[in-house]
Amino acid sequence: METLWQDIRYAVRMLGKSPAFTLIAVLTLALGIGANTAIFSVLDAVLIKSLPYRDPSRIAMVWGDERDRGNQRSQVSATDVADWRTQNHVFEDVTTVSGWTPVLTGNGEPERVPAVIVGDGFFNVMRARPLLGRTFLPEEQIDGKDQVTILTYGLWQRRFGGDAKIIGQFILLNARPHQVIGVMSPEFQSLPFRILDGPAAELYRPVGENYEDNERSSRHLRAIARLKPGVTLDQAQADMEVIVRRLEREHPRTNTNYGVRLVTLREDTVGSLRPALLLLFGAVGLVLLIACANVANLLLARSTTRQKEIAIRAALGAGRSRLVRQFLTESVLLGLAGGILGLLLATWSVSLILALGAKVIPSLNSVDIDLPVLGFTALLSLFTGVFFGVAPALHATHTDLIESLKEGGRTSSAGAARNRLRSSLVVSEVALALVLLASSGLLVRTLLRLREVNPGFNPANLLTMNVHLSTAKYPDGPHQVAFYNQMIDRIQALPGVKSAGVVQVLPMGGNFDGRGIQIADRPVLPGQEFSTPTYIATPGYLRTLEILLRQGRLFTEHDDATGEKVVLVNKAFARQIWPGENPLGKQIRFPGRGGWENQPWRTVVGVVGDVKQSRLDGPDETQLYVPEAQFPVSWMTLVVRTEQRPESLLSAVRAQIHSLDPDQAVFQVATMDQLLADSIALRRFVMLLLASFAAVALLLAAVGIYGVIAYSVSQRTHEIGVRMALGAQARDVLGLVMGQGLILVAVGLVLGAVAGMVMTRLLDSLLFGVGAGDAVTFASVALLLAIIAMLACYIPARRAMRVDPMVALRYE
Repeated sequence: METLWQDIRYAVRMLGKSPAFTLIAVLTLALGIGANTAIFSVLDAVLIKSLPYRDPSRIAMVWGDERDRGNQRSQVSATDVADWRTQNHVFEDVTTVSGWTPVLTGNGEPERVPAVIVGDGFFNVMRARPLLGRTFLPEEQIDGKDQVTILTYGLWQRRFGGDAKIIGQFILLNARPHQVIGVMSPEFQSLPFRILDGPAAELYRPVGENYEDNERSSRHLRAIARLKPGVTLDQAQADMEVIVRRLEREHPRTNTNYGVRLVTLREDTVGSLRPALLLLFGAVGLVLLIACANVANLLLARSTTRQKEIAIRAALGAGRSRLVRQFLTESVLLGLAGGILGLLLATWSVSLILALGAKVIPSLNSVDIDLPVLGFTALLSLFTGVFFGVAPALHATHTDLIESLKEGGRTSSAGAARNRLRSSLVVSEVALALVLLASSGLLVRTLLRLREVNPGFNPANLLTMNVHLSTAKYPDGPHQVAFYNQMIDRIQALPGVKSAGVVQVLPMGGNFDGRGIQIADRPVLPGQEFSTPTYIATPGYLRTLEILLRQGRLFTEHDDATGEKVVLVNKAFARQIWPGENPLGKQIRFPGRGGWENQPWRTVVGVVGDVKQSRLDGPDETQLYVPEAQFPVSWMTLVVRTEQRPESLLSAVRAQIHSLDPDQAVFQVATMDQLLADSIALRRFVMLLLASFAAVALLLAAVGIYGVIAYSVSQRTHEIGVRMALGAQARDVLGLVMGQGLILVAVGLVLGAVAGMVMTRLLDSLLFGVGAGDAVTFASVALLLAIIAMLACYIPARRAMRVDPMVALRYE
């Protein structure tokens, strides 16, 4: 211990004698360690920390698997889940969940509250117990008996002041009375109301479903289950396969080719994010490697000036292991100092990451520099100190004692080996920088390609907002249709408004309402039932979005409840269902609560263009449009096309809605440009971080190249003087120095291109319209790196050109 303390004190004195070297080394390491700490804090919060539920490893999402369509994440029906509950042998319980955003009125200002509608057994699955009252009873899960609610602890405290007398009282949700039967404990972390995404729910309501067999095709819920102790996910999947095959035999019309797919709640929550986050972690690892290479180069250069010191200590009896330990002590101190400064940089970086990505990844809000992150930083700092210090320490202590003690001794085999190591480090820096630059370049090109995608409508000057009518005030279709018609008429009369309409689900607006359909003159055979996204819209919606009419006509005001039942199809639907035929006049129908029978046939009156409804990089999907007057619903999205900036008309639009109904809330207000931008937000988030890391890598690589060439010039001053004395011109010296640097850069670019072709394949899931090995991207970033490298070489080369031969010949 005493010897270690002596090494530390000596290391501090030696680092203090070279403040410029120490500052540069610490700053370089701080960049690498700080970036790694920041990204690790994100990984820790999103991928590593346990989910905030009891025994979360046994919670699984149960998705529908539409095998004939390749969709392994489809929603499920309440009827199927009821059968799963009674027939499975692997779950403690399985239940349904779906999102809801009611308007809470009474006891304060009206507010829209995020909520979750849950099936029987939900609180058993989540291992949640109420602080006050009780949870839902099985009989409250039936349509018409579901007007009860459970508050979260936070809503109870915020809205009701923690009043225990709230149990048994009624609150108004969408103007309907709901009895409060319980308050959850503060320890229970609520599911987000959009289910695994968005803000946490603040209240719960029973699902209230009809569990008849003819409702099996009404798949609009999600299922969540808790595995029994000792049951693996594979065992549960096998058990569920038996059940779905049985249901397929018993209900061939609705369940043929319909299976289930189980994934853990953790995987379902962050599975799509894992590749992107691991990619970022790998990127900051490369930045740290470049930083270590730079500091190792600095240590190698510094060790040259310490050869006499090393020789003297060796002559006095210090063994090589003792000298290596001393050098490693200095490098570890540099690493720890870099780690301390890196923590400060990481704190700032985390704030920046939250600003960039909290909307993309809601779980980023739990990112913090906590004890696990501090432990990671400490270990990383120690490892870094050893990693970049070993090679310089071994080279510095491998010296000829007699040669080093000679006055004027300048060259040795150790010096040549040291130069080779420095050159190798520069080559590695260039290669790693190219990998990062190529990765960020591919994502930049991806975003550019996505911006070029035609979404099937004109997104400019579109204002959108959700409107959810209370079924207490607007109990049936005629009332709902009348409200939306009046609202649209008033908004269209506003100055600056071109047109307006409503639709149930907006492009880039979330889940669609998938419906089974029958085609006239085509018998529905088992396994051949067709389901497609269906959008309920007013006549003005398609005109407002400027969705192209390809054939026939659009909806008109005459397509009301008393008119002929009509439907619009998109090109993809017409191409798939009626290839080579005229779709106009064809008929389809949807199932009702009583099944297919007695449901009206709808005539196809028009074909419209394909719309990118869910994502810009998705394929063209089949789509149907139904007139809102013939298929009224309470939840709609208003779309307004304006002549100016959409935001400028928000207050006027709100005022018109409130003039119709003062209690009507609007929410999720956004422009269509914002929604399109949000649809590629994850790619943009990853691209911005990767580009930042690539910029740091480029800077560090340039500094490393400059350092090596500058050191080489200082070591070759005597040689350069001789060459100039013998007649060499300035351009010859320039070529000599630049050639040395460019050879290293060329080797680094070749190795980086090879490594990049392999590494960028990890980006496949994030790329669109460009391949992982895109030659244009690699050539562009290689050219950029070469130009920066040439500038880094040119500065010491110009200094070499100014060498005075007489001075150089007297050098040492």
